[in-house]
Amino acid sequence: MPSQSARAVTRACGEGWDGTGPKAKKKLSKHAKEDSQNKAAACIELAFSPLEIQEYLQSYVRSQQWKFGEEHLTEDSWAFSRDLGKDDLLSFTNKNANFARVNWSGGAALVQVSTVQVAEGFARTVIRASFRGYGQNADQFAQQREYWELESNHNLEASIRSALEAHFKSAK
Repeated sequence: MPSQSARAVTRACGEGWDGTGPKAKKKLSKHAKEDSQNKAAACIELAFSPLEIQEYLQSYVRSQQWKFGEEHLTEDSWAFSRDLGKDDLLSFTNKNANFARVNWSGGAALVQVSTVQVAEGFARTVIRASFRGYGQNADQFAQQREYWELESNHNLEASIRSALEAHFKSAK
């Protein structure tokens, strides 16, 4: 039996964590599959309790000195909004030809993190983000909007996942 120090403390999430596994694909309509894939983000399994993971995550995010809006906390989940400048908005979202004429001024990210206990002493942490962009459409004949929903390129989610992995690998 390997010693505790030899045991892995991080691992990839099992197939289907994002609802796109073989069984899930059979049950979902085409539209539901597309929504699932657009919302699939970052996942990691750590050999720590959900509470330890959530506590570190909150500490890490607050240390980044991001501008926060609302937040909702539970023992195993956290949702918060983060105000974004134009550059951050563009670095965290996919380019979209439909929005080529929008002069972006900034935006907001809604980040949802949930952690659940899974097999073999691991806890699965899933990070998802959705984005709203604010700006003015340069096309004066186009309908002006308060905001545009933008698709994540998963850079924000991956950066949070990487921070979790680095911290917990060094913790053991």
